[in-house]
Amino acid sequence: MTPLHRALALPALLLVVGPSVIAAQSSQFGIQGLGTPGKSESARARATGGAFAPFDPFSPLTDAVLADVRRLSANIALTTSWRTVDPTGGTQSSLKETRFPSLVVVGPLTRRITIGGGFTTYLDRSYGVLIKDTIDIGGVPQPVTDEITSDGAITDLRVALAARLGRHLTIGGGVHRLSGSTREVAQRTFGDTLYRSSTSRSEVAYGANGASVSVLLDLFQALRVSGWARSDSKLRSDIAGKTIAEHDLPVSYGGGLLWRAGAEASLAGAVSWNNWSVTGLPNSHDTFSWSAGLEIGKFGAPFRLGARQGLLPWGVGEAPKESALSAGVARQFSGGRGRIDIGVERLERTGTGMKEHLWTMLLGLTVRP
Repeated sequence: MTPLHRALALPALLLVVGPSVIAAQSSQFGIQGLGTPGKSESARARATGGAFAPFDPFSPLTDAVLADVRRLSANIALTTSWRTVDPTGGTQSSLKETRFPSLVVVGPLTRRITIGGGFTTYLDRSYGVLIKDTIDIGGVPQPVTDEITSDGAITDLRVALAARLGRHLTIGGGVHRLSGSTREVAQRTFGDTLYRSSTSRSEVAYGANGASVSVLLDLFQALRVSGWARSDSKLRSDIAGKTIAEHDLPVSYGGGLLWRAGAEASLAGAVSWNNWSVTGLPNSHDTFSWSAGLEIGKFGAPFRLGARQGLLPWGVGEAPKESALSAGVARQFSGGRGRIDIGVERLERTGTGMKEHLWTMLLGLTVRP
């Protein structure tokens, strides 16, 4: 059995023996499936709970909103999370991780057409667990410890176009390439030193293609509506050039509403759906999420608040739930040629046998040469 297959079989083991977590890693709720889904949001959008993502050209969620960018611009996001994991019957652990979850570069081709591209995290597959168990060897019970680690992620590379068809209607479309790899290590040690430890190492490469479409409708000067959909091919997992697994990926779709309540206040809300159950993996669930956010203050120095709630795709029995509150500020500099976004998010995830609490610092930098 390869490390990948062992990882995908972990849900049953977690129910029986109760693992301990090791090393800096992403969410424990991603171990039971293909990984932890990333958030296609800039630091600005995440500080509003993700509600402004459909209307933010630097959030790699929708394509049509790229048309709002009038000059060549680039944005990068940085997150640092402090995570507390509390498994039922296990030992509470504190973990830290730093990520660069997204990069977006956008620029106009013509007065009505804009092109953009970049990357974001599609699935994070960095984790480590210790599983203590007892196996039977020749009729004699032997205590064993299995250490299974994975380090890597699946990245979503995107190239997109947006076209402004009129004063009220903008459409967009993008092509996506999912690519990445993980280093998988599975090691078993025996309580009896007469038995040798065994270790299996593999590097798993991933690949898939996708396409997205979106529409942005300006109903009135103060009201915008956004809608989007995305579909991907099967996710292929290869070891040494040989395909060992293929999984269907979900169709995702959603919508958003933005209301400019005045010169210095905007409110937004968004919803999204993903049918992760098409992967065919045990304990996979379709997910729904909603978010609401507020941005107030002057354009160059706003204050942001947001809230979100939703489901995670992998969990024994019911889908794990997550909820978050967030806040942030921003400041322009160099005569509007740059902007720095700073935010903080408090997130909680709960599922069968596990709870996670996270504090995440958000940092975004936008430059317009």
